[in-house]
Amino acid sequence: MDQRPHYVRSVTEMGERQSIVAHEDIYASNGMKLLARGASVDRSYIDLLCRHKLRAPLDLALSAENQVDSTQLAFEANKLLASDSVMATLAERSGDPLGFRQCLGALPLPAPIMFRLTVMREMRSALFDHSLRIALITYALAVRMNVPRRDLNDLLIAALCHDLGEMHTDPELLAPGHSITLQERRFIHVHPVTGYVLLCDVPSISNATLQAVLQHHERLDGSGYPAGLSGGRIHAFARILCVAEVTEGLVRRGDPRRVDVLLRLNHQRFDTEVTHTLRELLLIGQPSPDIRPPALDPTAQLARFERLFADSPGLIERLEGRPDGAQELAFVRERIAMLRALVHNSGMSPEYHDALVDVIREDPEVASEFAATMDELKWLMLDIANEIERRAALVALVDDEAAGVAAELLALLRGTGA
Repeated sequence: MDQRPHYVRSVTEMGERQSIVAHEDIYASNGMKLLARGASVDRSYIDLLCRHKLRAPLDLALSAENQVDSTQLAFEANKLLASDSVMATLAERSGDPLGFRQCLGALPLPAPIMFRLTVMREMRSALFDHSLRIALITYALAVRMNVPRRDLNDLLIAALCHDLGEMHTDPELLAPGHSITLQERRFIHVHPVTGYVLLCDVPSISNATLQAVLQHHERLDGSGYPAGLSGGRIHAFARILCVAEVTEGLVRRGDPRRVDVLLRLNHQRFDTEVTHTLRELLLIGQPSPDIRPPALDPTAQLARFERLFADSPGLIERLEGRPDGAQELAFVRERIAMLRALVHNSGMSPEYHDALVDVIREDPEVASEFAATMDELKWLMLDIANEIERRAALVALVDDEAAGVAAELLALLRGTGA
């Protein structure tokens, strides 16, 4: 893992800003001593170390000045709670408003984790902030759910480390506005496995933490990744972490209505107890003042669903008739049928469109609810599209017609079709 270029580049660039020191001797796998304990590690040394297969992962032997330790984490938590009213409310409503800072301040962080979190803070600050926010949401959920205190440390470490694998992903792939290709998406989907493997090298990390990191993108209905686990095969910690992960962005923007819609439309994918607890924490269901009608064209939005549901059955039949990848892509019919049911249950069936458009244009509250529902339904469509790409990559479609049909489905789901 140490030789992966994007992470090594981050370490190298950090080393140009601050001191990095070897706190123990570093050896090559053949026993040759490469660096003595106490030596400062600059770019030339990192390049040297990366040319050798090491006896132990590089992170086990390095430390940085101003390193992210438990005291630093408590300090960062204070800044977050002081600057973000939504995060402060979550901490308050957890039932133990001071507990998050206290737990972070006493968290037994192994040295390799402190080093990696330091690299993340210095070189990928948005990812570090995201991880800290996930940790707070996870903590609030765990306390409300009466997770035993002895388990909180393992759960918090999992939350802080859940995206360590992304440090090995090219940051340009994750940049806003970048259109991710199929090949690039495969690199992104492997990050839970990368994080898991990295943590396996740290002896004091519990199995519960490892499983939470590995499974935080799994879903109860089997639609997640990397292993497509379902139901009881997903660890309890991962069930908490995945809800925190998918709602963090919505919570950051302070829109509980969006979270409510997401939970309702995805009830089969997330743990019921966790989602119920999140609704309590966010006071979902309380009146929302100052509702303003969003700028949207309901006719165009609804037409997108009509086009998908009209054109997809024929495409799916053609796909199922091809020998190449038919079994791997059999899930498409079921997922689009589920989407159709969600659209119908949301009151957006074609026979109601004219009446719905009139109400949306006249009632700001209905318009706001419609906009939030549409956002989450479009997110579900993108999720189906991403899953088609992921599974198609597993069988490497070589049948031109099958590949063409899959491309038409992707265009319909992503709203890029004619």
